[in-house]
Amino acid sequence: MTHKAKEAVAAILFILPSLLGITVFYIIPYIICFIESLFAGNKFVGLGNYIELFSNYSFTLALKNTAIFTLIAIPLLMVISFLIALFLNSFKRISAFFRSSLLIPVIIPVSSLIVVWQVFFEDYGAINGLLNAMGLESVEFFSSPFSMVMIIIIFIWKYCGFCVILFTAGLANVPNAYVESAKLDGANAFTIVTRIKIPNIVPTIFFVFLMELIYSFKIYREVFALFGDYPDEHVYFMQNFVNNNYYNLNYPRLSAASIILSVFIIVILLVFFIFERKRGYME
Repeated sequence: MTHKAKEAVAAILFILPSLLGITVFYIIPYIICFIESLFAGNKFVGLGNYIELFSNYSFTLALKNTAIFTLIAIPLLMVISFLIALFLNSFKRISAFFRSSLLIPVIIPVSSLIVVWQVFFEDYGAINGLLNAMGLESVEFFSSPFSMVMIIIIFIWKYCGFCVILFTAGLANVPNAYVESAKLDGANAFTIVTRIKIPNIVPTIFFVFLMELIYSFKIYREVFALFGDYPDEHVYFMQNFVNNNYYNLNYPRLSAASIILSVFIIVILLVFFIFERKRGYME
């Protein structure tokens, strides 16, 4: 065998365990799920389950809430995290302490935080107590449109530290010579951030966005911990719909909804990877 052939065989042997694991636990179940979505009982219905889903109120509600949450929570989280990272980047002596403390919400289990969130957001909780002290009416976070606000706050609180660390690392790699040259040319702080720092951390911004997009589809854990199987309609997400159909043993509808959700995520990820590649950021 030639040297290149040996290297190819060695590479295949190294990736074979991972490839087998991905095939057995991801690819094969996904294919089975897709096949299941084409049947209703023992009858082949083709795309009938998918068509029926888009006329189902629970599914369209879950799809709408998931889209609203994604479009609001992720940009808001990224802006807040970036501003905090900019602040910490200006005070490097204390930045390490704050970065470590901001990671605490990520590592604490969700179940242990239920009581804390309930103390803050329940009808007689800390937030409503503060509103009443200011002469304002109480807010029903668990049975009103404000339930979406509550979940967005929890999401930002939980993953803000993770994003701050990523943004801080990206800002640290911006050449200081660029910043100093801009200052000598009379550029103000806003210009330095928008014209120098942000363009130089575009790969970091893309990575943070992709990670938060993935994390946003895990918000079901927090919703389930606070609301149970059937939450308020304003926070009824796709994950709730899929989970409830699993409990109801409606596997064709469950499979079709899962395929739609996975395709939605895959398409967004592919669009951003292609967009990034065209600009040479992944080289």
